[in-house]
Amino acid sequence: MTKTSQLLVYKASAGSGKTFTLAVEYMKMLIRNPKAYRNILAVTFTNKATTEMKERILGQLYGISTNDKDSKPYLDKLVEELDMDVNEIRQRAEHALTLMIHDYSRFRVETIDSFFQSVMRNLARELELGANLNIELDNENALSEAVDSMLEKLDRHSPVLYWILDYIEERIQNDKQWKVTNEIKSFGKDIFKEEYVEKGEALRKTLEDKDCIKNYRKILNALEEEALEQMKGFGQQFFDTLDMNGLSPDDLANKQRGITSYFNKLMNGALDNKTFNATAEKHLNDKENWVKGTHPQREDILNLVERELLPLLTEAENYRKKNNYIVNSCRLSLQHVNNVRLLTNINEEVRELNQEKNRFLLSETNALLHQIVREGDPSFVFEKIGANIHHVMIDEFQDTSRMQWGNFKLLLLEGLAQGADSLIVGDVKQSIYRWRNGDWSILNQLNDKIGPFKVEEKNLKTNRRSEARIVKFNNDLFTAASQWLNEKYKEEQHQDCEELLQAYKDVEQDTCKDDEKGYIKVSFLGKKEEVSYEEDTLQQLASEVDSLLQKGVKLNDMAILIRKNRMIPKIASYFENHTSYRIVSDEAFRLDASLAICMMMDALRYLNTPDNRIAKAQLAAAYQNEVLKKDIDMNTLLLHEVEAYLPTAFIEQMDTLRMMPLHELLEKLFKLFQLSLIEDQDAYLFSFFDKVDEYLKENSSELTAFIQHWEETLCAKTIPSDEIEGIRILSIHKSKGLEYPTVLLPYCDWKMENEIQFHVWCAPEQAPFNALDLVPVSYGASMNESVYHTDYLNERLQLWVDNLNLLYVAFTRPKTNLIAWCKGDKSDGTVSELIRASITHTSCQSHETETGDSWYEWGDICPSKRKEEKEITNKLLVKPEGINVCMESMETPIEFKQSNRSAEFINGEVAESEKYIQQGELLHHLFAYIRTSKDIPSALKRLRMEGVITSDEQEKEIQKLATWALGHPQAKDWFSGDWELYNECSIICTKKGAVITQRPDRVMMKDGQVIVVDFKFGKKSAAYNEQVRNYMSLLASMGYSNIRGYLWYVFNNELEEVN
Repeated sequence: MTKTSQLLVYKASAGSGKTFTLAVEYMKMLIRNPKAYRNILAVTFTNKATTEMKERILGQLYGISTNDKDSKPYLDKLVEELDMDVNEIRQRAEHALTLMIHDYSRFRVETIDSFFQSVMRNLARELELGANLNIELDNENALSEAVDSMLEKLDRHSPVLYWILDYIEERIQNDKQWKVTNEIKSFGKDIFKEEYVEKGEALRKTLEDKDCIKNYRKILNALEEEALEQMKGFGQQFFDTLDMNGLSPDDLANKQRGITSYFNKLMNGALDNKTFNATAEKHLNDKENWVKGTHPQREDILNLVERELLPLLTEAENYRKKNNYIVNSCRLSLQHVNNVRLLTNINEEVRELNQEKNRFLLSETNALLHQIVREGDPSFVFEKIGANIHHVMIDEFQDTSRMQWGNFKLLLLEGLAQGADSLIVGDVKQSIYRWRNGDWSILNQLNDKIGPFKVEEKNLKTNRRSEARIVKFNNDLFTAASQWLNEKYKEEQHQDCEELLQAYKDVEQDTCKDDEKGYIKVSFLGKKEEVSYEEDTLQQLASEVDSLLQKGVKLNDMAILIRKNRMIPKIASYFENHTSYRIVSDEAFRLDASLAICMMMDALRYLNTPDNRIAKAQLAAAYQNEVLKKDIDMNTLLLHEVEAYLPTAFIEQMDTLRMMPLHELLEKLFKLFQLSLIEDQDAYLFSFFDKVDEYLKENSSELTAFIQHWEETLCAKTIPSDEIEGIRILSIHKSKGLEYPTVLLPYCDWKMENEIQFHVWCAPEQAPFNALDLVPVSYGASMNESVYHTDYLNERLQLWVDNLNLLYVAFTRPKTNLIAWCKGDKSDGTVSELIRASITHTSCQSHETETGDSWYEWGDICPSKRKEEKEITNKLLVKPEGINVCMESMETPIEFKQSNRSAEFINGEVAESEKYIQQGELLHHLFAYIRTSKDIPSALKRLRMEGVITSDEQEKEIQKLATWALGHPQAKDWFSGDWELYNECSIICTKKGAVITQRPDRVMMKDGQVIVVDFKFGKKSAAYNEQVRNYMSLLASMGYSNIRGYLWYVFNNELEEVN
């Protein structure tokens, strides 16, 4: 009987041996068929996971084939599941390993990005992409470039200018800063979000109508105004009724604070549910509440209430709910409508730049493939991307996006149709990357079938990481937490939150460890007058570390996990100032933490801007104190000639250094400042030079641009820090997949919903709001009372699961000890509230102190175990020994220069008439570089280095011409160095509404006099005079007076003043 293929889904909770299971499943296919690796695609989400998986598979195949004792668990599992003889399994493992090593390129364990990159290259011809396609991995770099380009193109006729002005006005009204470049770049990231990508095309077509947004705004504003006016009418009718009957609000119960307050709010446009408070409800339910029993006109007022006011209140309340719905819908729809227009323009700019640069964003591959699959022939796509792929294995499936799943599903179905099984491994509870488009609900909703094929689900229930008490604690806590959130949902929606319950139905794990081991302590810090909550947490964290050390826990076995990255430097700073313990974090291993690199960057700043006194002083101080080991303070440097404290060779060679290519310049600076004398810099320097080489692949050696790149991007890059002694500190997101003996979790107080303000992309279905296909809506409670009610409930559920999952990931990292701190007071809507509500269902015992703190505790501290060096006999699993490598700079006398003579080679010798033109161009270049005649040699050297001057003969000829030209008495004065000089300086102005740039050759200023000069190397022309007059006019409009203009006909050695 033929076996029916199926999709096997492993639900792998934390610490349950997921990597072991994946490796076994892969090897099972290899043992059945040693050539199967050619038809298997295994996909992971990180390079680290890819490397680990490859090493595990190859290493265990070798271990099984050589009967290595460490591979016995794998061999036993294979024997159990394959029902084969041990010797046969060993022989097949050896055969498979031999084949794979000699055919390694077809051993496909890849990251998802790597896989889609190969997909795109295979489809390049069909997509009409160029052969020399550049793949851009960094979306933010492309986005930043596009926004800058868009802003540079703005002029008075650009509609984008008016959209941005509208956006600025909107921000000013909301008391936000008007500088919007960074904000535009921030919300511009939405063009890469799947919800925008999927419906963005329809939105762009809608926006082709230039009046679309204006009409949308007009309709919704009118709708909102009508609703507010109607409610205002109810308020006015209330006050008119009182007035007509000789009454005032003071005649009613509670006067202005009574029912009058309700109608006042309606008059002021406040329609939310807070308006209908307990007082209004009392008045609606009983007319007796309208007037005090002692009022002389009580009976008359009660009659009026029954006859007119109570029906008015009833009707007003009915309309308030409807109109509140309308008003909220209008306001939410219009709040970010300017962003929609800008986003469309940014998206278009990104596309244009990509086409111009023959560049393709890797993130676009998903969307493009998704579109082809949806609109085209799936079998054609399969043939292109996976004709040889039968088995698909997807790791960390909970982080897969909807588009990625749509594309992978195609491969899965094709493989299943050919009778090949596929495998998915994931855990909904560890889905914490929604901001990368990860969607846990895909795994959550996988049912019994995928197309016509069966889905078999297996749970890896045994936790092999943590001690028994920690496993039991997490079982109880997260079962209770998911139930508590479900009850909260049920109170509002009157039904269970099935998605949440489904996500956490398999949260309970078994343990394979001693029931009496493991330690848990969760503290709730009360409010204290003498110390803030933040400071209190820091003190208790440091005190706990002291206690752990005394009880035998080593620093290297501790990890501090943090929800918010901004807290990492605060904790590191506190430990540095108040303890003797070292905190090890990525922050401490950023490239800008390297003194040697910072010195090189200060040298670049000084070379680029000689007036930068701060960079020069910092450079001198670092050189004197850290390299030469002299004790010189910054004040001493600033009071003296700083150059005296810098290397003499550096000062003497500054002009030469400025002309060097960037990589060679940095190497030269490394040598000049003797940076090899600074200890522990090599890892930083190797990484830095690698990054510089990457930068130079796409950019020039221009210093200003590189310095900007350093300050915006490069400075934050980090180097590995695994071998450093100290307490690890990292974010919960970065801790995923890791484990530590002891985990400390301060500040378990983040909000379960909106930690920061953000917007949700919604597709309204109700008219007139659906005139736009997609609308960005600010997340908040007002969504619940609008056309975006369903979007609100969905987003809130997503946020609940996101934050519950973060807590789950954090609480499942420890092996032996888990210690956390929560906020004790004012913690509604936070993780602290969730933990407090759930921890009573665990085995922890509660305690309290007189200071208002309380804590829950279970078990005893587990001290660190002595780590015994385990002998590894498997050759493929032996870790390579580290080799100390030092950075050195080896100078070479060989120079490589750019040549600009290819045109001469093709065209032959330069004609005599063209020679003068070429000489004129070279002199023009030279004059642009020099301030005085003394600068001629260094400027010639620069032109030689740049390949502008190509021979000794040409250099001598130009030097002779320049010296002769500068002999003119007037020119001699201009090049004396006494003038404040602006060479080739741009003047930005407008002409016929467009922004243009004018660039005079030389502008000089001295004693209130301004001289503008244009160099000319040909025959005289009246047009030149007009050009100089234009420059003079522009300078006058800038506020300068006493302006004189000259044309310098250099080859005629003649100066002509322009009037």
